[in-house]
Amino acid sequence: MFDVLTGHRSRLCDGTSRRDFLRAGLFGLGALGARGSASDARGGSYARDKSVVFLFLAGGPSQYETFDPKPGGPESHTSINGHVPTALPGVRFSAYLPKLAKLADRLSVVRSFRTKHPEHNGAHKQLLTADLTVQDGKPITEPGLGAVYARAAGAVNPATGLPRHALIPTTTRNSKGRAGFNGAFESVVEGCQPADLGTAFAPFEVLAPLSDGFADGKTKKRKPNEVPPPNPLDVFEPTVPAPQLDARLGLLKELDRFNRAADAAGSMNRLDDFTKQAAGLLQTGRVRKALDLALEDPATLKAYDTEHFLNWNCDDNSKFIRSGPSVGSSLGRQLLLARRLCEAGAGFVTVINANWDFHARKGIPNTPEGTGAFAPPLDHAVSAFLEDVKRRGLEDKILLVITGEFGRNGLDKNLGRHHHAKLCPLVFAGGGLKHGRVIGRSDTRGGEPATEPIGIADLHATILHTLLDVGRMRTDANVLPKVLDRATKGAPIRELFE
Repeated sequence: MFDVLTGHRSRLCDGTSRRDFLRAGLFGLGALGARGSASDARGGSYARDKSVVFLFLAGGPSQYETFDPKPGGPESHTSINGHVPTALPGVRFSAYLPKLAKLADRLSVVRSFRTKHPEHNGAHKQLLTADLTVQDGKPITEPGLGAVYARAAGAVNPATGLPRHALIPTTTRNSKGRAGFNGAFESVVEGCQPADLGTAFAPFEVLAPLSDGFADGKTKKRKPNEVPPPNPLDVFEPTVPAPQLDARLGLLKELDRFNRAADAAGSMNRLDDFTKQAAGLLQTGRVRKALDLALEDPATLKAYDTEHFLNWNCDDNSKFIRSGPSVGSSLGRQLLLARRLCEAGAGFVTVINANWDFHARKGIPNTPEGTGAFAPPLDHAVSAFLEDVKRRGLEDKILLVITGEFGRNGLDKNLGRHHHAKLCPLVFAGGGLKHGRVIGRSDTRGGEPATEPIGIADLHATILHTLLDVGRMRTDANVLPKVLDRATKGAPIRELFE
């Protein structure tokens, strides 16, 4: 990963590092074009009044230490921290997730979700593109799920001017010149890209700003060499100097020119119109307000706070620095920003929480140490999100999906778990779907499905059937076949709709 706060790189256990993607200012601007879908040209859209927050636990979260603890499983195939009862009779979660256990009646937990690829790079891209042929280090040729949605719904919400497809990577607090350990997530970002759909459908990328102090109001002094987190609002300032704005629009023009031949949206708007629309979006007040967490009630900010949880420092080679001050977790603010984006008109928001990669190798923690740092912020932030959207009357409008690229196998002698692509955690909440149930089951060792497996194509179909009017798409001869294929190749998870 190339950390935008420190300039340092960190790596996953497979050695991949995050590419320095083209950016204009802090954000990638590929999604700032206002070109829409074919449906927009006819004056309508296939989009329902719903949105999805896709929480990607990059690195391979263990099913045992999350939602399938296997209480009666063999010693190495059960949650290392034990298990707790949930709001669903007879259903137990890992003891790492006590808050979510109390909210289990609002969740649908899938225990038969199977991915395919056992290495991070290819698995990230396969999960997001549903292309099970893409391999490690190879470029995607199929678009990410969010880009497919944006192609069908329109790149920009016409009512608010907000891009429909957004991406919120993890944010790290700089401490003594080191980045908080979050691992590489380059391939997750790559998997979100539009491939041959065109840059208009690329994700609008934004960082959730960290606070200057903890949620209890106590001010934390920055270290002398500590760089403050970037303000995501800076790029929207109307006072951006003309040369800088011209440079950003010049980048848009170049991206547009290079992607004309591959743009699947059909005839292009005139470039002048495109750049004018992009410039207007850069300065729109509605987008600015959606990104401004300072507009939130202090009690809401406190409820979401995860910066007080443990998070390690790491050096340039991702060796953990376990001493010194914690750098906290940005997940709470990421999910709060995702909720605000959904309220403002975004339809598909990917939130990256990395690195769930606990091998117990040199420089990599074992399962109890790693999960002990990563699970509490997850438990707290997701619980806060569920309570928040319910309180705001958004429970049926925002679908939360939690998953990773694969799960984990049995514990080794060092208490590490290794990559396992036969079973992966998958959880749904909200979106107007049916919840309070466990779908499918794993075998006695928790290593693979014991019932009919649910695959990546089924996950994509489930999400697209929630967000789009797929029935109307089927009857429209003008719908791009690639988009319809993604919505219909798999089978929507039946239990969520009954």
